[in-house]
Amino acid sequence: MNISEKIKNIRNTENLTQEKFAERINVSRNAVAKWETNRGYPDIQNLINISETFNINLDDLVKEDNLVKNKLIAASSSRKWHFLTILYLIAIVLYIFYFLIFHKIFMLGFLIATLFMLGIETYVIIKDKIYKRKN
Repeated sequence: MNISEKIKNIRNTENLTQEKFAERINVSRNAVAKWETNRGYPDIQNLINISETFNINLDDLVKEDNLVKNKLIAASSSRKWHFLTILYLIAIVLYIFYFLIFHKIFMLGFLIATLFMLGIETYVIIKDKIYKRKN
């Protein structure tokens, strides 16, 4: 049984509409509809909410659905890499200012490229957070 069938099963067992189910776990009704029709998957926080709200073991909820497990692992890994990249880019900016202050060398091209990359990474993280709130 995949995650969409399990969510639908939980909702039907509790005699809840999609809207009531969504209210109990603080998501939109559209998100629940996407999950149940296999057009989307809940993120780890929503899986934890479902698990705690309906007293279901989280492992049982995702155990048989390899696609969900792989998606959760990839999302977690991706998020870590984005934060590490941002930290690295901030370190480069600090290094550029160190050279400016102590060695009177200013690397404008390098600074512009680094700030551009930092902006893109920040945009990706913000866009990801907004997307997760909608789902």
